[in-house]
Amino acid sequence: MRKHLFTIIKIGISVTIMIILFRGMDLNDFKDTILSMDKTLFFASIAVLICIQFVSILRWSIILKKDAEIPYIKLMGIYLVGMFFNNFLPTIVGGDVIKGYYLYKASGKGGLAVASVFLDRYTGLAALMVIAFVAVVTGQSLLVGLGISSVLLFIIAGFTTASLVIWVDLLHRWAMNIMARIHFYGINDKIDKFYTVLMSYKSSPMIIFKAFLCSFFVQGGVIVIYFMLGRGLGIDISMTYFFVFVPLATVISMLPLSLAGLGVREGVFVYTFTKVGVAQEEALGLSLLFFFVTVMVSLVGGVIYVRLGGKKEMDEGTKEAVQS
Repeated sequence: MRKHLFTIIKIGISVTIMIILFRGMDLNDFKDTILSMDKTLFFASIAVLICIQFVSILRWSIILKKDAEIPYIKLMGIYLVGMFFNNFLPTIVGGDVIKGYYLYKASGKGGLAVASVFLDRYTGLAALMVIAFVAVVTGQSLLVGLGISSVLLFIIAGFTTASLVIWVDLLHRWAMNIMARIHFYGINDKIDKFYTVLMSYKSSPMIIFKAFLCSFFVQGGVIVIYFMLGRGLGIDISMTYFFVFVPLATVISMLPLSLAGLGVREGVFVYTFTKVGVAQEEALGLSLLFFFVTVMVSLVGGVIYVRLGGKKEMDEGTKEAVQS
């Protein structure tokens, strides 16, 4: 019952924000904006997103090669299923959890499954932070007076602090000592097992380096897709704004507040892009078009999920894992 309640709350937040955003604009203007989208750029953005997914899967395979040999084609299926859950279904079961589950089934290594999914996500977020920082520093003249640079720099500082706690042994032990006093359902033991596997990557710096390179390509590619869609809608502003606004919206939409970030992401886009002269209809259309593109690509993962047995197989596998 609780999981359904959380899902209902997320859907409610998404719907509420979208209603507020749509009430502040002319629906006919919004429709005309969407219909004006350059079809060539739209389909080109889909092609770029597909290429990005191949690189994302390559990144995951690079991370896994240290401890497991999982065929690329199998990882592709698992990754697309995770993408499907992240972008399509109204569920609190995140795509990362799904990816970790199927990877555990394929490798038989629970610690590796969790650590590899985390490192895959972490390197992507770290690359996004670096891109955003460079954009803020080099494009400061364009961002003066917007009040956005300080927010993004605060997020980057928070991510950097969390990274130090994760990777620096002394800080990690200090954090774990604090958590040990809380006695939160034995979570410390689970974190220690995960941390042991994660720290094993310290002895393989080339793996982390290659994963970061892939992540820069992926995150840069996502921003390029937004830029292409923006141009297709007639948004004519400096690309620097995209390199600042997209990371900000991406990070905020990752908070577990709404359905697949829907509503929260659109709110950030409308707030930021309208500050630099973009019409509200264009800013909202840009965000929704990207969401639509990701949903279209992730539908392949839904087909794979059904072929793997769907929810029934997941439930049986979860019971089996708990019993073991």
